[in-house]
Amino acid sequence: RFEACKLLSCKVNKTSLITVETNRYSVPCSYVGQAVWAKIFVDRVIVVAQNHVIAEHTRSYERGQMITVLDHYLEVLLKKPRAIRDAHAFQSKEIPDVFKRFHSKMREQEGSAGDQKFIRLLLLHRDIGMENLTKALLEAEKAKVFRYEKVHEIIQSLTNQHTPISTLPTDKTPVNLLDYKVNKSNIEQYGQLTGGTRK
Repeated sequence: RFEACKLLSCKVNKTSLITVETNRYSVPCSYVGQAVWAKIFVDRVIVVAQNHVIAEHTRSYERGQMITVLDHYLEVLLKKPRAIRDAHAFQSKEIPDVFKRFHSKMREQEGSAGDQKFIRLLLLHRDIGMENLTKALLEAEKAKVFRYEKVHEIIQSLTNQHTPISTLPTDKTPVNLLDYKVNKSNIEQYGQLTGGTRK
């Protein structure tokens, strides 16, 4: 089907951006230096490489704008974690405020290690979605625990909460298990092993 768009060949620059008209749009950092196609629609810009859509942005009609998506830079930020502090994509209005507050606390408590752990947290959205990650950060913030491990624990709880734990019905329980009894421990035997006596 014919698409009502203008097709533009672009080269991804070293900061993972392509230029469309007077504006710059981000693409995943793995495409730096490569040639890609930009499909310019009335309302959006879709970037394609090897017949795959690699980025989609709302088209800007202003001039000299830089439109970035944080996810496009996560692999680079993992190697240079301190760069998150000034990253243009992290300052976007699209990023919920809790992310900025949480990062600030992690950096305050753990320095550059906090930066790296925070980026690892951001990567989790690819598996669980932005909504679940935002919920987990809000819950950890409420508990005043600004650590990767705490958020990961909350995420496990959020993603597994709909898995019911059911018991095996009696009629499906193996017969030998129905008659199985557990004997109470004999404390005197323990005393003999350790050379002590029961008092």
